[in-house]
Amino acid sequence: MEKAAMKLSDVIVAAMAKATQFGPIEVPDALVTVIEAQSDPLQAISEWDASNDIFEAIRSQFAFVDLLRRGAPASGEDFDRLTGLFRWIIQAGADWSISADPRRTRLVALFVVGQFTTMGASFWAIVPNDFRPNDELLSALESMIAGITMSFTTRGLSAPIWESEAVERFEKADAESDWIGIELGWRMIEGGFFPGTAIVQAAQCLDRFAPQRLIVAVSGLRQTASIMSVVLSLNANAALRLGSGSSSPHVQFATTYISVSNMANREPLGETCEKFLIQILERVSKDAPRWAAWMRVFNLFPSRFPELQTCLGCVLAGANDTALEAYVDAVSLHWSGQQTRFSVANCLRAFRDMAEVKKRKTMWNFAYQRWTSWGFGLHGSTENLIKISRCELDYALVGYAVECLDDAQRQHMLASLTTKLQTVENNWHPGIIDCLSEWYAVLSEMQPLFLAMSVAGTEADWIDKEPTMRLPFDPDKEAYVTLKYGRPQIA
Repeated sequence: MEKAAMKLSDVIVAAMAKATQFGPIEVPDALVTVIEAQSDPLQAISEWDASNDIFEAIRSQFAFVDLLRRGAPASGEDFDRLTGLFRWIIQAGADWSISADPRRTRLVALFVVGQFTTMGASFWAIVPNDFRPNDELLSALESMIAGITMSFTTRGLSAPIWESEAVERFEKADAESDWIGIELGWRMIEGGFFPGTAIVQAAQCLDRFAPQRLIVAVSGLRQTASIMSVVLSLNANAALRLGSGSSSPHVQFATTYISVSNMANREPLGETCEKFLIQILERVSKDAPRWAAWMRVFNLFPSRFPELQTCLGCVLAGANDTALEAYVDAVSLHWSGQQTRFSVANCLRAFRDMAEVKKRKTMWNFAYQRWTSWGFGLHGSTENLIKISRCELDYALVGYAVECLDDAQRQHMLASLTTKLQTVENNWHPGIIDCLSEWYAVLSEMQPLFLAMSVAGTEADWIDKEPTMRLPFDPDKEAYVTLKYGRPQIA
């Protein structure tokens, strides 16, 4: 009765534990028979129709597993059969040899049983150490991973010209280690890219019982898609451990991208994951061309990579000036981008906490120079500001005013901007909208300075959580200004 109240995950763990003790073995005969009928068992579990037949075979022999998955209680007989099936895995893994299983029939059966019994979870991550396969099987898994190749085809159909051209560009970028091109190409295919059962099971088994073999195997791969298929088989901790242990730039890129991208739907990174990620970023930061390309990938739109930000800030705290400038130059600047402002702030907050004052000032100066040259994107543009604007570098701009200027310099800057604001109407403008745009541009320039003046010498944060408008005048008392420009608004 106690087993009847257990969740499926608890039943599986209990059955695995009992399987390490001597007892009857439940051989998945129906599964083995179907796999033996395949011309290439490993290929078969990657093909839709054959894979369905294979999984239906084990489902027919162990139908109670699906019932348990739907919430049915486990009977004593069900538990004993599941335990016997796990004993078969232990025995098959311990006795496996290439001479006895040249077509990999038993190996594929191991993969299928593992995936079938723990749908949605890693079988190899939760098994006891007694489930460790022998070295010959682990060596076979290493060879399997090392031999992964990927091709992009549409079975039975001619791919659209645009799709074929996109694949060609991706493969060319991959061959040339063009990280920007790789990222652009990968974004087009990642939504429909899933690793097959064999890759998932082999990668997870090696990660658990022979992680160094996995590092060696993956580090020899030269296709980003092949590496991605392995990385997508692992949790973030395992993926980043793989990346930090590999000297391959492609492996470092793939493990970082999958672990921090908002497209990967990962859990927030834990402390161990962050340690591995920092190790990868520190290594890349010492390679100026690669770092600049990585920043164009990971820092063009920082909100796409929320889990990267704190670790990136920690690495920037110890990086050289070239790396700092590449970081600042990569950010795509916009008039608002509230979420991106917060992502950048998360990075720079970590940077500020760890960096020495001299390095912080260098970073803030780079940001201020970039911001002033950007000029809200109005230079030579037909667009106009119609509200007070903020931008992605706001945290750094406040840092510039707080740490690179003293109080007298801040007051002087404010006085200069106030004069500039008051004389906007004296300048020639093609139309009223252009005049209004310049007025809002000056008000926008004032915002980081006003915030800096209010937080200097305090522990207050350097970025507003909510849109906050700070003005050098009171709109309720300056009727003439309000009449000319309207009541100020903030984006």
